[in-house]
Amino acid sequence: MQIPVKEIYLDESFNCRGQGGIPFIDVSELANDIKTHGLIQPITVQPAADVPGGLPAPYKYRVIAGHRRLRAHQVLKAESIEAYIREGLSDVDARVINLSENFNRKELNVLQEARALEALHRAGVPREQVAKRIGKSGGWVQARFYLLELPEEIQQEAAAGLIKAQHVIQIKQLGTKAEQFEAVKKLKDAKAKGERVPHLGNRKKAASHVKKPRTRDEIFDCIQVIAKNVGYGLATRALAWASGEISTRDLFADIKKENPDALLPESI
Repeated sequence: MQIPVKEIYLDESFNCRGQGGIPFIDVSELANDIKTHGLIQPITVQPAADVPGGLPAPYKYRVIAGHRRLRAHQVLKAESIEAYIREGLSDVDARVINLSENFNRKELNVLQEARALEALHRAGVPREQVAKRIGKSGGWVQARFYLLELPEEIQQEAAAGLIKAQHVIQIKQLGTKAEQFEAVKKLKDAKAKGERVPHLGNRKKAASHVKKPRTRDEIFDCIQVIAKNVGYGLATRALAWASGEISTRDLFADIKKENPDALLPESI
């Protein structure tokens, strides 16, 4: 539908990019493109009645996907914009749509992703279910939750692209902030010199022949090794179950996919 621009509430705090996360230069460039070629993809909105707490007058809709496109129309002083109206969405469903669109466009940095996942968690999605709701692996999600537990300065280094998600996991394993900052310095120095990035953790290398209960971090590391060399599959799902990332029901469902005739106990 064509909806009056003045009736659509643009809530930057709802958008997974966060407050001020859309540079004006991006909006300006998009506005020029829309002026020349028109709007290629409509925005997505939800009625005010579905927004928790409602909306201030005179707004009748909240944009849930297409914040930049709506701002471009405001710059162009357009009277209306083409939009899909999604009715009956919960706040969680609306946030998943917003997050998924930005994931697909690959427009978020790792810190924006982390904050968006935290917002989804605060909206009522348990951490262990976040990965399933957004179609990402448990390890991918865990690395971003880890990032939010690191000092703000390190979070900003990650936002700038100087620290990758796999490095976040290693840095999080360090015991003190001093060790974490030292690891970041080591990482940046290696990159500046064009050298191979060293392992940043301080854990001792586990003897492969020793049989013992494994920590959650050791299980997660093993998942990454298998995924990198073999790919994700039943083996990584079984390890995810062992670390508490997925439920027994989820594991059994994966086994059934591999073998529909599998005989499974009710619980283990």
